[in-house]
Amino acid sequence: MTEIPDRPAVALASPEAAPALYEADDVRTLFDRMATSYDRMNIALSLGFARLWRRQLLGLVGATGSRRRVLDLMSGRGETWSEIERRLPQAEITAVDFSAQMMAHAETRSRARFGGRVRLHQEDALNGTAERASFDVVVSAYGLKTFDTPQLERLAAEVARVLRPGGSFAFIDVTEPTSRALRVAYLSYLRWMVPLAATLLHSDPTEYRMLHRYLAGFGDGARAVEAFQSQPGLHVEVRRHFFGCATSISGRRS
Repeated sequence: MTEIPDRPAVALASPEAAPALYEADDVRTLFDRMATSYDRMNIALSLGFARLWRRQLLGLVGATGSRRRVLDLMSGRGETWSEIERRLPQAEITAVDFSAQMMAHAETRSRARFGGRVRLHQEDALNGTAERASFDVVVSAYGLKTFDTPQLERLAAEVARVLRPGGSFAFIDVTEPTSRALRVAYLSYLRWMVPLAATLLHSDPTEYRMLHRYLAGFGDGARAVEAFQSQPGLHVEVRRHFFGCATSISGRRS
């Protein structure tokens, strides 16, 4: 695994959000602490839709039996890899995450379920070591909300940098629904029921309250959409899933 370069602190575009919320060390520590329970809590956070949305995420990438180099950013414990291989059976997967504990679980998953063939890199997605134009596909599930606006712009630039011409990308994350009634119900669920579920599953509820704060800061995902749309060379499509409870940003590199 590669050494982790620090992500510099960046001033927030949203004044209502605390700067520490997006600092690399704090985000890394949060996910290190959540690593053991993240699989099951991710399902709780998304009201059980996490797996469906991962499948829909890969549905945005053209299926092929040909060999493809795939980069999984903010890969966590490797929860997206099965969907990658289902869609792209000859995929050569490279996974990037800066949480040491997430990477430890990912290494176990790679050995146990994928014959150790997933290439793992413990590094910041904003300071990646991949060569320019070295991947056919870039995907990511549920990592966008942990970035502020300047960081999202850097992420979009990194996607454009590592994709080969004609390559495709797809990101998905939970967002606030467009319906006011559904939004109130969903945010109340995330604020109160997810921490309760964390307690019942022997996790620290404080950590999962943080995810509610990230979602509140991320809103409907417009900042991420704008960051990708403003990146030269990326052709972007936006889709809302389940009345806006999740949003995908996908497209191709020209």
